[in-house]
Amino acid sequence: MVRNRVVFVAGETLSYTKLADIVKGVAGKTAKSELWRIDSLRKELEQDAQNAMRKYRVVFAEGKGVAWDRKLTFNGQNGYQTIGVEQWARQNFKRD
Repeated sequence: MVRNRVVFVAGETLSYTKLADIVKGVAGKTAKSELWRIDSLRKELEQDAQNAMRKYRVVFAEGKGVAWDRKLTFNGQNGYQTIGVEQWARQNFKRD
């Protein structure tokens, strides 16, 4: 059991554009795309510095992201398999 510690889990990384394409292709729905400028994201973060989502938006918009060796992650060390976003969507979305 995991308690009171940071756990790193590895999975698929993809762009919001790719996610929108998957939603459209698998679920048959359209997704609105909106470009957020990095300077605007930084300004929002300055106004709400403790907001974790705003921190992630800036980090990923700057192209830094986060990554670690899958073999060193919780799922890698414990033999848990992950699936990709498209496979998950195909298993969980129903087309209209």
